[in-house]
Amino acid sequence: MLALNPILRLGVMIAALLIGLSALSWAFPYDVNLSQAPLGLYIGLAALAAALWMWLPGKLKSAPATQNTLIWIFLIGLIARGAMFFSTPVLEDDSYRYLWDGAVTANAIDPYKYAPSDVTALPLFETDAAAPKPDEIATLEKLASEHPDVHSRINYPYVATIYPPITQAVFAAAHWIAPFNLNGWRAVLLGFDILAFGLLVKLLRAYNRKAEWSALYWWNPIVILQGFGAGHMDILVVPFLLATLLFAKQERFTWATLALAGAVGVKLWPALLFPFVLRPLLNQPVRFLGLGLLFTLACLALLAPQLVHAFNPDAGLNAYASEWRTHAFLFSILEDGVFRAAENAGSLARIAVAILVSGTVLYLAFRFADSTQRLPALFAISIATLLFLSPTGYPWYLIWIAPVLPFFPHPGLTTLTLFAPLYWLRFRLGDEALLHQWVIVPIAFGVPLALIAHSIFRKDQTYEIRHHYSRA
Repeated sequence: MLALNPILRLGVMIAALLIGLSALSWAFPYDVNLSQAPLGLYIGLAALAAALWMWLPGKLKSAPATQNTLIWIFLIGLIARGAMFFSTPVLEDDSYRYLWDGAVTANAIDPYKYAPSDVTALPLFETDAAAPKPDEIATLEKLASEHPDVHSRINYPYVATIYPPITQAVFAAAHWIAPFNLNGWRAVLLGFDILAFGLLVKLLRAYNRKAEWSALYWWNPIVILQGFGAGHMDILVVPFLLATLLFAKQERFTWATLALAGAVGVKLWPALLFPFVLRPLLNQPVRFLGLGLLFTLACLALLAPQLVHAFNPDAGLNAYASEWRTHAFLFSILEDGVFRAAENAGSLARIAVAILVSGTVLYLAFRFADSTQRLPALFAISIATLLFLSPTGYPWYLIWIAPVLPFFPHPGLTTLTLFAPLYWLRFRLGDEALLHQWVIVPIAFGVPLALIAHSIFRKDQTYEIRHHYSRA
């Protein structure tokens, strides 16, 4: 069957490329000299894997649904993920922060209280003359001295962690399983991702979609390379988003509300999606207001440990919300163009983004979300709006939209994955280089955005935007 099924042939080729990228990753050690590293080859192979993946929607539309095919889809994706356990992160260092946060939380220390730079790695044994230190600082300095590579490689060490409490709990679980071990963290991610696959299959069937569409998530090169190769934590949010959609489809809105609150406890941005859960209850004011209150209280309870420190000058959330800008497209146009003459151009651009994203979500919710049938597409469009406008256009953010692409595989959205490998050029060119900011970034985001705009203005595509997935 493997030799005959065109879907599985594509999967085998994608997996083979990802296995090759896993091996090639060892040419990019932490302190790599990029002038001597095969960056072009790595980008080219990643783009080729994405190009093959983009063929999947066409094949999936006509392929017959069989249980054996679904099993092979799962196994091929599992093998590709397994290959990443033998890789090293390519030009990424977020995993060091995860391992450190996990150790801090596992030692019952508030991860939002101290920035990594508050701690210096000291000898394992202090002399009798050493000044006594608070127990928490002493514990952290011991951790830093025992694992200096992890501590010294944490990015943005001068700010406390940005990651919400549920994520911190998962970091701690990974630390208990395998302290300061990237593969231990990957194993935890794999557990979450297998759960996501099961939920996705169930959700596809609830929407009368073939379960084979799960391949569009399970073989997504971004999910595998950025989620398991680089070890980015964004995979943790996927099961919560899928559970939200599944409960909403079943009209179990209380559980959908709690699932989405759980997503907020992993990453803050899913709070934007709550209007879609609430909209079908607009004609039931008591339930509408009750679920709004439940969501607010659940989010406050889950985020309380982080919110206590929200106004600290070195809080990671403050730094991210007010300062960070990387690989941004429309945000750069706002900051460097529209608001360029203003003294606080960055702040104005962020306010404009907040208004545009929230306005888009509210319009879509109250115009199209009167039933749950269109929810996956509305999630996709809203997340895409956030991605296009965000001050940080990291490729691993595409993991957020990956689980809803099987329902809404618009070329403008899938093309984001094709151009995502261009992100790595920033390490060769520099973030501030004109070639990167005004050529590479506009290609990576402008081409997908142009495809979306083209479909909106074509009358024969209006149906596909308004309904929960394409006619095929």
